[in-house]
Amino acid sequence: MKTLSLVLSVLISAGSFAFADTRSYCDDIERLDQLQHLTSDQFKNFFIDGTKIDRIIISKDRKKLYTLRDDVVLKSYDVAFGSVPYGPKQFEGDHKTPEGVYTIDSKNPESAYYLGLHIDYPNKADRAYAKSKGRSPGGDIMIHGFPNDAAKNAMVSAVHPFYNWTTGCIALTNLEIQQLYTMTKKGTKVEICKMKEPPSQPVPPETPQPPEDVEQ
Repeated sequence: MKTLSLVLSVLISAGSFAFADTRSYCDDIERLDQLQHLTSDQFKNFFIDGTKIDRIIISKDRKKLYTLRDDVVLKSYDVAFGSVPYGPKQFEGDHKTPEGVYTIDSKNPESAYYLGLHIDYPNKADRAYAKSKGRSPGGDIMIHGFPNDAAKNAMVSAVHPFYNWTTGCIALTNLEIQQLYTMTKKGTKVEICKMKEPPSQPVPPETPQPPEDVEQ
């Protein structure tokens, strides 16, 4: 209980400084480095307490997902994106991960991939842009774990998180998505920060091509 009280005091203290700056963290990703970060012991008590996060920040440049509560960084995870990570998702089949501000609109415990937090892509602007080009914007974008199929799981395990193996989703390990799934409620804000420069991403030698996920 003493450690849990310390966690809560850290949250309140850090939150008191957060209201002065209302910019998206994607406008200045280095702001995240200046925030309070929980230690592993503090996070453990926060997680056991069952308190939910209020924001997810995803950096394509850093290949990181950050969980926040009252502008305190609770924990970060290494992630994989769509196989074409540069640029925002615009059309069905472009293998890109969306960029911008979205929301977790549902939770799927029975996805083909271990657990799933569904993101509300496409939004109104996404649909309008795709329609103006005579295309479908696609959809079914999730933050999820590894494939439930054993063979596909083994292939993904060999390349994650170094290789961007999804068709547009954001992927974590099963243990990591289990933590995130528990901490996240419907309506949680998700900021996905754009990649500044196209990456070079060679496939590791003699590594089988990982399976695509269910994104369209």
